[in-house]
Amino acid sequence: MKNRVFAQISLAAIVVSLSGVPAFAGGFYAPYQSSSANATALAGASAGTGDPSGLFFNPAANASLQGHQVYVDAKVFVPNVSLNATTATGPNIIGNPPLAVPNTAGGLADTAFAPNVYASYSINDRLKLGFAFSGPFAAKIDADPTWSGRYQLTKTDMTTYAGTVSLAYQVNQVLAIGGGVTVEYLDGTFERVEFVGADGIGYLEGDDVAVGFNAGLIWTPHEGTTIGLAYRSQMDHGFSGMAGIRGNFLFERTADYDMTLPQVVSLGIRQDLHENWTLLGEVQWQDSSSFTGFDIALGPSIADPTTRRDVRPQSWDDSFIIALGLQYRSDEKTTWSTGIHYDTAVSDGGGNTLSPDGDRIMIGFGVEKQVSERFKWSAHYAHVFYKDAGINVTPSATNTQGTLIGSLESDLHMFGVAGTLTW
Repeated sequence: MKNRVFAQISLAAIVVSLSGVPAFAGGFYAPYQSSSANATALAGASAGTGDPSGLFFNPAANASLQGHQVYVDAKVFVPNVSLNATTATGPNIIGNPPLAVPNTAGGLADTAFAPNVYASYSINDRLKLGFAFSGPFAAKIDADPTWSGRYQLTKTDMTTYAGTVSLAYQVNQVLAIGGGVTVEYLDGTFERVEFVGADGIGYLEGDDVAVGFNAGLIWTPHEGTTIGLAYRSQMDHGFSGMAGIRGNFLFERTADYDMTLPQVVSLGIRQDLHENWTLLGEVQWQDSSSFTGFDIALGPSIADPTTRRDVRPQSWDDSFIIALGLQYRSDEKTTWSTGIHYDTAVSDGGGNTLSPDGDRIMIGFGVEKQVSERFKWSAHYAHVFYKDAGINVTPSATNTQGTLIGSLESDLHMFGVAGTLTW
């Protein structure tokens, strides 16, 4: 009976989790996959969150959970994103009209709803089976196709749907280990205005499924101290899609390109300071430099029967998150959380508009309430402050689209609620 209930709840949760993913993230990586972790600004996440959502950060986190558990959260992301152009020119092509005075594109990212689902099944007291459904990589910018920077960018829309199955094993009182396999679907659409005798919306779109893995351990050297170390492998996506001009079949081509999403290493700690206070810490490293841009193989079109290569290089740096948090248990059933983290940018502006990025600071707050032995709920609010990112696009051998000099300004509000059912 318990097994059947677990399967039914998990299946329903999968359907819910696939209805949306975070729609706003610098450098593609979107670590805001747990309401519990967002409340502490991700501090201590790799050492466990006290519920199955810790699986996103460390597959060993399930080992300490009791019974069977299903965790579902619902998050709302409210971004404020604008691109400010100070200088903008179009392609230097005869017949192409000059651009109007440089202007600003605001409201580039819409409010988004993003649920996540995690589940833990207890095979026995030491061995736990875990399921995770998340969207770890995402980016979304959508600009008015008449703005001054339209020849560089009108849309970036990339979403992922990732499902992970993992095992966690409690080796002894001080050590737990875990590992899992992730299957990830990635869908990407990129648009900008192209001049082909007249302005048209040029697009590149494709999708792919890739497989990766994760592994981790949780070490409890003595009571009150928990340390977690975790690794998420890179994902190598080989896209098969199309490129062309919207509404004009003469320019349609097949498009194939590779895209590497980075590996992530994280280290977290939970240290009890007092029976009611816990200090949290986290360090994460993201191998963003593994993404070097696009090398697109384009097939023939009716307008151009030759094959082509379109190289759009990208130079990104590795990124780090450093987080510090605190939890206070005001009574046996209520825990208050807060945290702050600093996240370094993958690029300091740069020579294109694919995903302009700046350093950011996240502050989180939350509360968790144990309603009964079987159910607890939590709620959180977090805010991400982004440093303005400079954009400096100039004509080159790989960019014949003109000039765009300006900046990206953004910030992000996050609200979330979660429930954990245990039986």
